[in-house]
Order: sequence, then C-alpha cells, then structure tokens
Amino acid sequence: MDKRATVKICGLRSVEDIQMCIRHGADIVGFVTEYPHPVPWNLSVAEAKELLKAANGAKTAVVTGGEVAYALRIAEQLRPDYLQYHHAATAKQVRKLAEGLHSLGVQLIQVVSAHAGDIAQIAQKYYSAGAHILLLDSRNADGSSEGGVDFSNWDVLRVATDLPLMLAGGITPDNVAEILHRSQAYMIDLMSGVESTAGVKDEAKIIALFQEIIKGHSG
Repeated sequence: MDKRATVKICGLRSVEDIQMCIRHGADIVGFVTEYPHPVPWNLSVAEAKELLKAANGAKTAVVTGGEVAYALRIAEQLRPDYLQYHHAATAKQVRKLAEGLHSLGVQLIQVVSAHAGDIAQIAQKYYSAGAHILLLDSRNADGSSEGGVDFSNWDVLRVATDLPLMLAGGITPDNVAEILHRSQAYMIDLMSGVESTAGVKDEAKIIALFQEIIKGHSG
C-alpha cells in the first residue's frame, strides 16, 4: 500500500477518549447512536451531538440501524461525515438512505455482514443502490466478534465491487499488522479491540495499534 490504512475507531463515549484517539492517529471517530440493540456503546442523539463537537476537524461517523426514516432523522440532527448503517438492508432501503444522505452532504457506510450469504451479490446491489463504502463486519449484533476477521468473504468482496471497502471484526494491536498484510485493506474499523472495558478506550492499546500499523507500513 502507498499509504497507511485509514483507521476508524468506534464506540466513543467521552471527550477525553475522542481527543486521545485523534491525538494518536485516528482518522475517523465513530459514535453508536440510538442503535436498536442493547450495546454498551449506545448514545442518545443529544449525547452524540455534544461529543461530535470534540472531533475538532477529524472525520466523524454515526453508527445506527433500524428504520431508514429514523436513521435519516439522526443524520439530519447530527450531520456527521458518514452514517454507518449497521443493518441487514435491502437494496431499496440503501437507495432511499443514500439519496436522503446525499441531500445532507453525508456519505453512507453500509455494513455487509460476514454471515449474510451471497456476499458478492449483496455488494453489487449495495453499489447500484448508491452506498459509498462497504464495511465487512464479522461482529454480531451485540458487538461481539467470535471468529475474528473473515478473510474468505473479504477476498470475495474485493473482487465483487470497486467500492471502497472497510474491514472490521476482532482487530487488535496484536493482530493488526498481520491482518493488514493478509487483507491489503485500505480502511479498518476497531471498537472493543482497543478498550480496557466496554465503552472505555485504552490509551496503551491505541498507541500500540498505531505503532504496529506504522511499523508494518514502513516495513
């Protein structure tokens, strides 16, 4: 790769963690907002609005699911750079969401679950529907990742679409160099892999993460 991978760190819940992640190299900071499953990273719209102010020029992403109309209302209130729709959506839903986000100047990161079935067909439908980035995620709805990165479906996805791709699921400072080497991913997404407890980022892990990424890139 010509440059190091773009790193999105998600599930942020405090100004201190946001500033710390950005200081050490995070390119995109993510906020789980009004997510329709009980997860420890969930924020209200009001909470997310206050935290977004701390991004201080870094790119922002709001992660949500549920009905398209509700996701669009969240995007309208928060105006992040990206809305990550963490939902097993139909092509019709993605098209409606992408069109609504376009009018707000917000790009759509559409999740592709590693458990979804025909990954290539799904990717092609999402591409035609107007998604900007596809995120392959092996995590379950509660945020857990039992099997780690799904390389087999990642390889399928890379062939199936020209859309920018993001990789997530079980990435940690200990395995990030190997995962980047194996996947050649240009964008990665981390959450629990850089936490001390759910919703609390660990500065030592964040530092180690970027040290490993830079070491792997320069090597």
